[in-house]
Amino acid sequence: MSGFRDTFTKDDGKEGLLGYDDAAFLYFAGCVLLVAALPWTYQVAKTAIFGRNPSEKEFVTHKKTDRVCKSASMATGSSADVAKSRFTRGFLIQVGVLAFMWLCLLIIIANVGGHQEMRRFDPFALLEVAPDASAADIKKAYRKLSLVYHPDKNPDDPLAVSRFIEITRAYTSLTDETAKSNYEKYGNPDGPTTSKVGIGLPRFLLEKTNQLMILCIFFFFLLFVVPMAAIQYYQRTKDYASNGVLIETLHTFASYINDATRVKNCPELLAISGESRAMVMRPTDNEAMKPIGQQVVEHKKAEFAKWPIVMKNTYLVYAHMQRLHHLMTPELRQDLDQLLRCSMRISQAMIEIGCMREWFFTAQAMIEFRRSLVQALDIKASNLLQVPHFTEEHIKHCKTGKNPVSSLDAFLKKEPEDRKGMASLEPEQVLDIEAFCEHVSHMELRATVEVEDEAEIVVGDIATVTVQMKRNNLKEGETVGPVHAPLFPEPKYEEWWVFLVEGSFSRIIAFERVRSTERFIEEKMRFQLSRPGKHRLELHILCDSYAGLDQKVVLEFNVCHEDDPAVKREIVVHKEDEDLDLQPTLFQQFMGDFGGEEESEEEEDDDDKDKDKDKEKKKKAPKAVVDKSLADGEDVGATEEPESDDEDTSKKGGKDKDKGGESSDSSSDSD
Repeated sequence: MSGFRDTFTKDDGKEGLLGYDDAAFLYFAGCVLLVAALPWTYQVAKTAIFGRNPSEKEFVTHKKTDRVCKSASMATGSSADVAKSRFTRGFLIQVGVLAFMWLCLLIIIANVGGHQEMRRFDPFALLEVAPDASAADIKKAYRKLSLVYHPDKNPDDPLAVSRFIEITRAYTSLTDETAKSNYEKYGNPDGPTTSKVGIGLPRFLLEKTNQLMILCIFFFFLLFVVPMAAIQYYQRTKDYASNGVLIETLHTFASYINDATRVKNCPELLAISGESRAMVMRPTDNEAMKPIGQQVVEHKKAEFAKWPIVMKNTYLVYAHMQRLHHLMTPELRQDLDQLLRCSMRISQAMIEIGCMREWFFTAQAMIEFRRSLVQALDIKASNLLQVPHFTEEHIKHCKTGKNPVSSLDAFLKKEPEDRKGMASLEPEQVLDIEAFCEHVSHMELRATVEVEDEAEIVVGDIATVTVQMKRNNLKEGETVGPVHAPLFPEPKYEEWWVFLVEGSFSRIIAFERVRSTERFIEEKMRFQLSRPGKHRLELHILCDSYAGLDQKVVLEFNVCHEDDPAVKREIVVHKEDEDLDLQPTLFQQFMGDFGGEEESEEEEDDDDKDKDKDKEKKKKAPKAVVDKSLADGEDVGATEEPESDDEDTSKKGGKDKDKGGESSDSSSDSD
């Protein structure tokens, strides 16, 4: 092969870069930027036009089938949330990065337009002659160009050297018979060659003068940037548990939450969490908190009054639950919203601590506090305040007169015309209440206890409690949307906690957290029965988003002793199970296939040995002596000759063969 093939390789130093083209890198970089910029631009444009749901990362839901509350307060609150979450600091950073990416893409497109596509080897174009040029014209053009680009005339121009090599190769491909045949057949004077495919890298990465700088940058990223990023990520995540709560918060709750913890303790527990204490305390907060401090009603004496940030956040939580938002400055409202966003994870951890320690009343108190935060309800306030436009005056009308109503569940079960307390409301407000009543879950509860595949319940069995929950306000195929919570800073989807409690001890036997938004929900809770006799269990379902919707079912059943004569349990072995027992195991199948050839060879060897033994026995077997009386039909006993002397036997056999029939006569005479 010609040495020209290696001209555009790294081995020849400067000459290797003469034919290097940045077009491949530009195409590669442009494709990468385009793939990243297009979907990102679509997402940013969608956010700028329609806004972003603040909680879309918190809960996955069926958007098309959700039933959303259509009350005016929720519509106003959702639009305000969208506007608030539209042009945030992160959004503006995204817009800036996208603008830079599109600018780079435009520059790449402009540079790509100036590059020519890769061309095949064309000797006529290199020699600047026509394809039908004669040999004399080709030779004349070669001489002319070689004089111009000869290395001796251009000692300091590596590009001229490369051009001279190209001209020489083109002239050879048109004058040499072998090279010309290869060019006509393969398009290359050197014959068939393999294609080389590489990554599109910019030219400056391959230049020798830049190698030291590139190496330094590479090691800087490898030895400094990457380890620092890993350390930063570890530092940010090492303080958090898997549920997203600070480990410090979990330790604090483990110390302060006990079986006597109730709702009145929860505001201060939220305020002493690590997330709360990490919030910023402004110099102006003392003055801004005075109106709130004068109006807030504390339900418990403060235990952590020495920490200003804890006291501030405790009062903010009380002000939220007592609906004193009009007394807050914009900065305090931002602090409250930040605390409420963290409160869902923190209250979840509080509930889980009560469940793990089997304290039902404690877990119930944590759930009550959680929904008080969602609905902005005070500890002792009526749950009818969750109804839009309802005040204390409207609640008084509901509780007085004929057929009084004191709970949200009873209010929802009333027909629209029978609902009290709405006489003084405007028609638009009445429509909001009707939309609220249609949106809130009307949960129907059913529960059964059994031992699967058994007629009796015996000590030691695993009992199964099947819980069926149905939202009667939803149609088939619909799912429930975000709850009606206009004072909560982000959309919240309802969850239900199912507790199986031993009535006499209020101890949690089993629990489930139900997050399904479907119309029909079924959960199975299993536990082991440890004692015989009558059992009375209570099944509670608690909603974490609305107060007044909790339900309870009492489960009563009898557990028999295993020695009770009334208990008859037969062990039924199905034929399919018996057939499975006869099947070889996977190990046996593997060993059988693996050793099949060896076993077949051993069997063949055994068969050969058996055949050899049979032949030897036949040789050693004596001949029967038959009496003449055989012809007369008499029984004749056969006598065997002794096996002591094989040689004598063989000799006798030989003599018998020689004498023919005389041997039989002699034997009969001897008898």
